[in-house]
Amino acid sequence: MFRFLFLVVAGFVALSVYAPDVAQDLLRRGRDAFVAFQQGSEPVSVEPTAKDNNAGGYVRIRADYSGHYVSDVDFNGRRLRAIVDTGATLVALRYEDARSLGLITPSDRFDIQVSTANGSTRAKRVRLRSIRVGSIEVHDVEAMVLDQGALAQNLLGMSFLRRLARFEFKKNVLELER
Repeated sequence: MFRFLFLVVAGFVALSVYAPDVAQDLLRRGRDAFVAFQQGSEPVSVEPTAKDNNAGGYVRIRADYSGHYVSDVDFNGRRLRAIVDTGATLVALRYEDARSLGLITPSDRFDIQVSTANGSTRAKRVRLRSIRVGSIEVHDVEAMVLDQGALAQNLLGMSFLRRLARFEFKKNVLELER
């Protein structure tokens, strides 16, 4: 009985000595990951694989810690960040990013009413010369630009995805194949 009591006390002593460091380390890592996400510097995982070839390409995108498939995407040759969104009919670009790509001007009319997860807004249809994710490139893609402030993140929607040979979700990995 005395030995059991000694082991329990020793366990509590060890826990009180080491647990604060472990807890503090876990909190620091969580804070760093959150700050990186807020600043847009979370690592993006696009993995070209052995299936890559000149005929189309194959890319794997790992889900981020929140379950979204976020990737660096080249829109008309300019790298921007986008979330793969099978619920978006078209590729959707933030106003600010579309403006920097030269797709819109301040005098353009946003005359299409669209419904988003954040409510209703206005948009303008555009065409992108190319969209590239890793080794996959698709030309002449229909897209829309949402009104200023209406979209927090670019969306890689179905106007891109349906041009692929396949896309498939497997255990927190999205596989794209052209």
